[in-house]
Amino acid sequence: MKNSAGWLAIMGVLLLGGCGPGAEAPRRVKVVRGDIQMMVPFHGELEARHVERIGVGVQGSAVLAELVEEGARVEAGDRLARFDATQIEQDIARQENELVRARQELESLEKAELPLELLELESKRADIQAEIEAEAQFLESARGLMARGLMAETEVQQQEQKLAALRERGRQWDTRMTLTREHLHAARLAKARAALEAAERQRDFTARQLALCEVRAPVGGVATRVPLPVGGEYRTAHVGDRLFHNQVFLCLPDPTEHVVRGYIGEAELPQVRPGSRVTAVPAAFPQVHLSGHVETVGGMAQTRPDQPVWRKFFPVVIALDPLDDSLPVGLSVRAEILAGEATDVLLLPREAVEWRGTEAIVRRVHPHGGIDDIPIETGLADAARVQIVSGLAAGDSVVLP
Repeated sequence: MKNSAGWLAIMGVLLLGGCGPGAEAPRRVKVVRGDIQMMVPFHGELEARHVERIGVGVQGSAVLAELVEEGARVEAGDRLARFDATQIEQDIARQENELVRARQELESLEKAELPLELLELESKRADIQAEIEAEAQFLESARGLMARGLMAETEVQQQEQKLAALRERGRQWDTRMTLTREHLHAARLAKARAALEAAERQRDFTARQLALCEVRAPVGGVATRVPLPVGGEYRTAHVGDRLFHNQVFLCLPDPTEHVVRGYIGEAELPQVRPGSRVTAVPAAFPQVHLSGHVETVGGMAQTRPDQPVWRKFFPVVIALDPLDDSLPVGLSVRAEILAGEATDVLLLPREAVEWRGTEAIVRRVHPHGGIDDIPIETGLADAARVQIVSGLAAGDSVVLP
C-alpha cells in the first residue's frame, strides 16, 4: 500500500508539472496560400532514340581486317570495318571466266550452230523437192507414153508410188524442220540463256559479297562496339576475329535525339500521363540539367527482376529536348515527372495532416480556444506541403502532432 501511494504521488507531481507554466505549448501552423507542384520521382536509362545496328553482311563467315575505334564520331559514308576478301576475289575471277564461256556458248548457238543445222536441213529439203519435181515430170511423160502404148501400166504405177513416197519424205522433212526450229533449238537456246543468267547471278552475288566486305556508316553517329560470342567468349570484336553472317558487331547511336526509358510503380500510374513535363539529371553528370516530356506509358503491368513478384511496374518513355552537349548512352538518369501544379491554393505542411485509413484529419484551433479534429479534402502534394481543397480556410491554425 505504501508503495502504491508513493507512485500515485509521483504521477500527480508529473501531471501537475506538465500542466504548469513551464510546459511547452503545442506547435501550430497556419493555412496559407501559395503555388505547388506535384512531382513523381523516376529512374531510367539514357538511350538514343535511333540506333543503327551494323551486322555482318557477308554470307557464311568473314575475318575482320579493319575496325573503327570505339567511341569514334563518324559521318554517313565513313568506313567502319573491312573484312578479308581474298577468297571472294578469287571466286569472282573464276566466275567472270564462267560468265564469258556461257556468253560465248549462247552466241555460238544463236549465230553459228543452230543456223548451220537449219541451213543443212533446208538444203536437204530443197534436194528432196527438186527430186519430187523431177519425178513428177517423169510421171507425166510416162502417162503420155502409156497412152500411146509405149509404156506398160505397171511401170506408170511404180512411178506413181515412187513419187508418193518422195512427197511423204518431203512432209517428214518439213515436220523435222519445224520440230527442230520450234523445240530442239528453242530448248538448247533456253538452256544456254539459263546458264548465262545463272552465271551472271552468281557473279553479281559474289560482287555484292565483295562490296559487303567493306562496311560503311549508313548514318552519322558514335561508333560503339557490341559484345557478341566470339571463339567461346562473350566480348566485343577485334581485328582478326572470325564473325558470322548477321552478327551485329557495331551500333551507331544517333547523338541528336535521346530518350529515357524506365519503369514506374502502379501506385504512381494515375499521376503519370503522356505529355507531362520532366526534369532530369544524369547520375554521372549532376551539373547537367535535362528537360523533356513523357512520351508513352505502357499499358500492361510487368514484374522486375530485382523486385518482388507482387509488385507491378509500367514502362515509361521520356522524350528529351535537344541536348546542348552530347552524352554517352546508357547513363543512369534521375528524373522528376510533373504530375500536377496549382497556383494560389491553400497549403499546409505534410506533417499537419493525419491519415486515418483513406480519410485526412487535421487538429484545427478555434479562434476562441479549443481544438477539434476535422476531416479535410486534399489535392496535390510535394515533398513538404499538401494542398487543402476543402475543410479549412486561409489563416486557420492547425496543431502539429
